[in-house]
Amino acid sequence: MTTNENQAGEVVEIRRAPKVLSFALTGAAIGLVLSFLLNLLIPDDSRSNENVLGLLLVALGSLGLGVGVMFAIIFDLVSSRRTKQAVASKEVQ
Repeated sequence: MTTNENQAGEVVEIRRAPKVLSFALTGAAIGLVLSFLLNLLIPDDSRSNENVLGLLLVALGSLGLGVGVMFAIIFDLVSSRRTKQAVASKEVQ
C-alpha cells in the first residue's frame, strides 16, 4: 500500500473566530480611560467627594467590558457565515 491509500480525506469547516478576552479587555480599558477623562472634566467646586472616581471606574469599566464582549459576539456571528471547507487527512506513521 502506498501512503495515499492509507490517507482518508474528511471535509472540515474552517473559520476564523475572534478572541473574546481581547475584545473584553480592550473594552474595559477604553471604559477606564473614559472614566479618568470624565473625572477630570468635573469641576472641583461641584465634586462631592473622592469616591466619584471609583464609581466611574467601576461603572464605565464594566460597561466597556460588556460592550467589548457584545462586539466579539457580533463579529463571531458574522465570521461564522464565512466558513470555508477543506479536506483534511490524517497521516499514520
